This record gives sequence, structure tokens and C-alpha cells, in this order.
Amino acid sequence: MAPAPTQNGHVEQPAPPKAPSKDLKKAKDEKKEEDLSEEDLALKQQLELYVERVQDVDPGVQKLALESMRQEIRTATSSMTSVPKPLKFLRPHYGTLKAYYETMADSDVKSYLADILSVLALTMSAEGERESLKFRLLGSKGDIGSWGHEYVRNLAGEIAQEYQKRQMEEAHVDDLMDLVQQIVSFHVKHNAEPEAVDLLMEVEELDMLTDHIDATNYKRTCLYLTSFASYVPGPDDMLVLDIAYSIYTKFGEYTNALRVALCMHNTQYVKAIFTACVDPLQKKQLCYILARQGVTLQLSSQIFQYF
Repeated sequence: MAPAPTQNGHVEQPAPPKAPSKDLKKAKDEKKEEDLSEEDLALKQQLELYVERVQDVDPGVQKLALESMRQEIRTATSSMTSVPKPLKFLRPHYGTLKAYYETMADSDVKSYLADILSVLALTMSAEGERESLKFRLLGSKGDIGSWGHEYVRNLAGEIAQEYQKRQMEEAHVDDLMDLVQQIVSFHVKHNAEPEAVDLLMEVEELDMLTDHIDATNYKRTCLYLTSFASYVPGPDDMLVLDIAYSIYTKFGEYTNALRVALCMHNTQYVKAIFTACVDPLQKKQLCYILARQGVTLQLSSQIFQYF
């Protein structure tokens, strides 16, 4: 229905909607708190208290608050299927803690706070800022695996980006390599060998992989290496296969090592496999593989002394 005209003949326009007042916003915040369970509300208030105590003038109070905060976050991020509640409740305080960090003198307490900020940056950092990695490098250098898989995975992605940036600037990457060692070790121990391989490919240090592989995981690792080598442009594909060959020979998997050597068209590797293998039945199997591929080799009679 159109608005009625006034006595002057002008049509009265409806008043624009009023902006929400501060009281309304406050009421919404209070309603959100009412929606929280008693347990969640207690956790939220406890974390807010920790944030206040972190800014205390007493270093002992600061350290105790940070240790308590670390414990809450570590417990929640050990198996992350959604944003953990401690991270959710600490989001509004991320800027406050960052600002306070900049005012602190160098100390163990400052390193502990850097660890906390590195984890909070997992959900708060702006795209491309790599603040999780930044604060990790400034932190206490402790076990990164204690913060959970998602944190380690995010850190690996930021390391890959930072590595590319430093390569373009021709800057040193030693501090990044220390983290890469920790992350690769963590991935391999938790059956995430493909993620370890991907990270090492990004930082061009695939040779580092052999130091972390053992008898329980070398088969999965080599299967991934040989599978994705087909999608890697040369000459990097030969590097990937070479690592797979080294791992197979290290654990006495000569038939698989021969298959990789044939893919590389490396006659020296084929001869080395025949020399290293002392099991006559396995040597016959190697001969059948070569015959099936139509490969002829001139080998000394000493190699066949175990037949």
C-alpha cells in the first residue's frame, strides 16, 4: 500500500531503518553466552582469565598462565575434526596477544607466547601472511607434533611458500630445514609418508627421506614414490626413482629395485643388484624379469656362483 500524501501534497517517505544500537549488540553477545553450556562457558571465562594473566607484570604469573593455556590448546588440537573450542574462544584475543608480544623483552615467557600465537594463527592469520610459521620460528623450538596433525599440516604448507620466496631472494633456509626435519619425522611416524614426500619435494631435499624410513614403512613410501614419478617432469622424475631404488636396495627388495632400475634404463644399477643379491632363487627371479623385458646383460661368472 502506497504511503498517504500529506496536506502539502508531498508523499511521506518511510523512515530509514535505524542502525543497531550498542545495547542490541550487547544483548546478542549475552544471548550467545547463554547458548553456551556451563562447561563451555567456564572454559571461555578461564581462557579469558589466562589472557589477562599473560599480560601481568609478574613473569611467574605469565608463565603459569601460558602453561595452562598451552595445555588446554594441546588437549583440544590432538584430534582436530572441527575448530577446537579453545581456539574459538581465543580468537577475539589474538590481536591483543600479538600486540602484547611485541612489547615483551626476550625471554622464555616470550617464546612460550610465540608458540601460542603460532597455533592461534592456524585459524586467525590472513591469507599469505604465514604467521603460523613466523611465530613458530620465534618460539621455544619444542615438539611440534604435540599441537596436532592439522597444525603440522598447515605449517608444512607455509614452509613450502616461504621456501619459494627465499629461493627467489637467495636467502638462507637453514631454519626452515630444521623444521622440515621435525615435520618429516612426525609424518613418517604417523603413517603420512606421502605428505612427507610432498614436503621434501617442495623444498628440494628428497634425499633426506632415506634417514626416516624403516622396515615398517618403506613399502608404502616406495609405492608412492614410484606412482607419482610418472607425473614429475624430468629430470626430477629420475631423482624420485633413484630414491625409491636406494630404499629398496637398503631393505633387500631386489626384485622391486630391479623394476625401478629398468624404468630408469640404468644398466649400472641392474648389475649392482645382481652383485648384491646372494639368494639363488631370487637371482633366478631377477633373470626372468630381465628376459620378460628383453634386456640382455654381459655379467661375469662370479655373479652366478650361487646358482
